[in-house]
Amino acid sequence: MLYVSPEVFQVILSLIEDHPIFYNQLNHCQESVEVQLGVTLYHMGQYGNGASLEDIACFAGCSEGAIELYTTWCFTAIESLHNDFVCLYTDKEKEEEKCWMDQHLEFKGTWREGWVMYDGTTVVLYAKPALNGDSYFTRKHIGNLPSNLQIVDYSHGLTGSAHDTWAFESTAAAKYPEGAFKGEEFAWVDSAYPLTSQTITVHKKPASLFPHNAAFDYAVANLHV
Repeated sequence: MLYVSPEVFQVILSLIEDHPIFYNQLNHCQESVEVQLGVTLYHMGQYGNGASLEDIACFAGCSEGAIELYTTWCFTAIESLHNDFVCLYTDKEKEEEKCWMDQHLEFKGTWREGWVMYDGTTVVLYAKPALNGDSYFTRKHIGNLPSNLQIVDYSHGLTGSAHDTWAFESTAAAKYPEGAFKGEEFAWVDSAYPLTSQTITVHKKPASLFPHNAAFDYAVANLHV
């Protein structure tokens, strides 16, 4: 009913239950964090007619206003964990990615400084959002580590029709390149992105038809896969 396993629920609960948003100085205490998180997850999993606050409040046995408050408080607590899970890598961690790249590229040494990959990764939803669903159904943009696909950067909020170049401009790497890249470091990107000192792209036609460019693009494509 909450769209996560009991184990995942307990992990999320343990991470947010001590956040000050759940405590106040009033005589009337808030509902338990466990209940608030359960209601929030149930709220997030509903769609269509079942997504109305009235229906959710009836199911949860609380007011419609409480549903909104629980969701706001839980998201405030969850978002406070952002830097614990999405952060720039250290030089040591970057070097591990570069070594992985060196092992998997056919042309060793030359391109090892590329330690992160960007792509317009689609995050599939069960159903489109009720508000502006056609525009925002597939909005996506994620920066992953090559070796394990861990997310280290992202952008969100743009419409699904937004070009990858525009979406990339909203990422931390594009806004603060000095924090993400040092020396000759760069990000691997596909042909939808611009070629810059921080991004190495695969070739577009007709350049992609040349044998040496095709070999380069094939090797880079294998990294993305």
